[in-house]
Amino acid sequence: MKDEGPGITEEDQKLMFKLFQKLSARPTNGESSNGLGLSIIKKLTDKLHGQIKVNTKIGEGTEFIIELPKK
Repeated sequence: MKDEGPGITEEDQKLMFKLFQKLSARPTNGESSNGLGLSIIKKLTDKLHGQIKVNTKIGEGTEFIIELPKK
């Protein structure tokens, strides 16, 4: 699923999976952020030996794709 938010800058892409990291792009619906969501998803994906792919364009939105290995 792809959102229609502001996209994620190259600078923020380097930081986005760090614990308590708040990115420069703000939520588009007024939600609050504590900087935990992406770090939790990354940790869980790593534990399951998966990977996260990020497709993003400034002004057009972001898509996160989580791939998990088959048993």
